Amino acid sequence: MTTRPIRVIAALGVSTIALAGLAGCATGDGSGDGGDEKVTLTFANADPAETWAPAIEAFQKANPNIVVKQLNIPYAQYTSTINQRLGGGSSDIDVLVVDAGGGIVDWANRGFLADLSASKDAAVAAAVSEDMITAREVDGALYALPVWTTSQFLYYNADVLAAAEVEAPSSDPEQPWTYEQLTAAAQKVKDAGAAEYPFLFDQWDSYYQFQMVGASAGGGDGIEADGTVTFDDEGWQKALTWYHDLFESGLSPRGITNDKNGALFQTGKAGFMISGPWGVSVAEEGDVDYGIAPAPYFEGGEPATSTDSWGVAVSAKSTQQEAATKFVEYLTIDPEGNAISAESAHIAGTNKEAYAEYADTMSAIGGEATADFGAIMQYQLENTSVHRPNVIGYSIFEPGANQMFSDIRNGSDPKERAAQAITDIEEQIERLK
Repeated sequence: MTTRPIRVIAALGVSTIALAGLAGCATGDGSGDGGDEKVTLTFANADPAETWAPAIEAFQKANPNIVVKQLNIPYAQYTSTINQRLGGGSSDIDVLVVDAGGGIVDWANRGFLADLSASKDAAVAAAVSEDMITAREVDGALYALPVWTTSQFLYYNADVLAAAEVEAPSSDPEQPWTYEQLTAAAQKVKDAGAAEYPFLFDQWDSYYQFQMVGASAGGGDGIEADGTVTFDDEGWQKALTWYHDLFESGLSPRGITNDKNGALFQTGKAGFMISGPWGVSVAEEGDVDYGIAPAPYFEGGEPATSTDSWGVAVSAKSTQQEAATKFVEYLTIDPEGNAISAESAHIAGTNKEAYAEYADTMSAIGGEATADFGAIMQYQLENTSVHRPNVIGYSIFEPGANQMFSDIRNGSDPKERAAQAITDIEEQIERLK
């Protein structure tokens, strides 16, 4: 499982990261065929019970013969708990959340996840974009369905830009700024003394957010299917050098932790911030005249935007596959179930209809500032999204990448630090094999 970014923080400011106790782990008898016999499903997840409760209640109302009990596992213990239970052959988990990236490969290869390929056509037809579904495939088989999604935006402080005589970026999703334009604008903000912090990522040193920078520079995911790490290629070196230079030049700050970035923006101390949809609530809670624009890309490169959130899967160990699949499809393919789930989590749903409701709500929150929110996010989801790679060893790769980013932010040479990261990560992956 990856180090958890803020991708499931509520767009209205409600966090789903808080820990919750066990809400029940019993599995029922019953055939699991969705017929008249009572079936009890256990749904393992890493969120507070209230995040999923409304969707579960609605599902049970529509399917009175199926009871869904939650097994709420603290995020830090989630992967190890699933590994222990399913690795031991336990059938007491029927449905489980699966993070994006290589966790799907690991659990599919270990026989933990049921094949959901029979649901693929319906899932693709219902989703905002086809790649939301295919990103959960391993060797052509579908092992999870996405329930929520995210994207990235460039937020700016209009008063700061005016003071620095910088023209605001366009909100047209087909006309994003380049990173070169963003860097030049941030330099003007610095030179004018218009803001203490010209440019922020809301998640420093995070592969989830920085993957898109490397991809836009032509570096791809940074890791290949066989575990080869490519942070030394031309594209990733361009991205890492750009990142390094942000801090060397004083355009971005060292020594600021991720939990402080939103507050810096909402109090008018930053000119620009790259953040997810939750950045709207951050800006709204402050007293700043802000705007949003599509995420940048490198000149000569391809636009790329980081995405993804939890998916849901059926345990291959479950004795109640049909009922479990029905619940998974309700959370993802069914527009009502997906909308209820997304609303309670305050995040974008993956179903077209559910997403449209979310986009309309978000676009109206900030008046003119957020009027194009839905159009930007939908365009990016359909055209520029980059998904975390489904590769063996991802659980090693991501924290290794994050540590490399941190060291480069604090002054390490991008070429030398990338070489070290490649050696360290590949050696660990080889031992895993």
